[in-house]
Amino acid sequence: MKKIIGVLSLALLIGCSSSGNRKNDTCNNSEWYGYVNICLPTIDGMKECRLHPRVQAFTQKYRESGPLLGYYLNDKIHQRIDSLGTFSFDNYFMLYGDYNRENYEATATDLPLMQQQLEQSLVGTNWQELGRQVEDVYNTLMIGQPAIIEKYSPCPDVLTMIVLMKYRQENGQESTVISAANCILVKKRLLNMAYYMAYDGGKTIDLLKERNDAAVQKLMQLNP
Repeated sequence: MKKIIGVLSLALLIGCSSSGNRKNDTCNNSEWYGYVNICLPTIDGMKECRLHPRVQAFTQKYRESGPLLGYYLNDKIHQRIDSLGTFSFDNYFMLYGDYNRENYEATATDLPLMQQQLEQSLVGTNWQELGRQVEDVYNTLMIGQPAIIEKYSPCPDVLTMIVLMKYRQENGQESTVISAANCILVKKRLLNMAYYMAYDGGKTIDLLKERNDAAVQKLMQLNP
């Protein structure tokens, strides 16, 4: 989770498209990733706002290594988008790529390697969290040292890790975030999609997985 404090408010509310349930979803919002056009899904209760100037400023660090293809805020946070960065928030999606592979024609054999590289960047090579009780992991979690508690595939060409992370806020308080880190192969391109929620016990994981899997499946359906 990224926080930027002290940025002046912007009044314009542009670059956002409403997300909700649509009986026949079509490609009404898309973004180029190299030479490939990626259709962005609608996500119930959220708005896609990657082009909003506040989001552009807030995500500048992420975009140094790759393009931000989609950024989804829930409706409640979206109401405060003009002051984004002056408060902490959770419950958001990011869809992003990597400049080094935006025109690399990938295959399914690249996905496990991609996930391996991601997990090593998160927790290193020496971890044994899988199979442990979530509350046990939570009670022993150290600030700034994420723990992978589950790995699965919600649909073909997608590998997902559930990651628990504790961090310290600007006011000194500790917070814990649960995230779904997705490695995705779509239109012969490798993408990442991440979903973040504040951790509030085991029920949070079930809700996170339900929402994440639905969003990922919609992304894949829109980009056969």
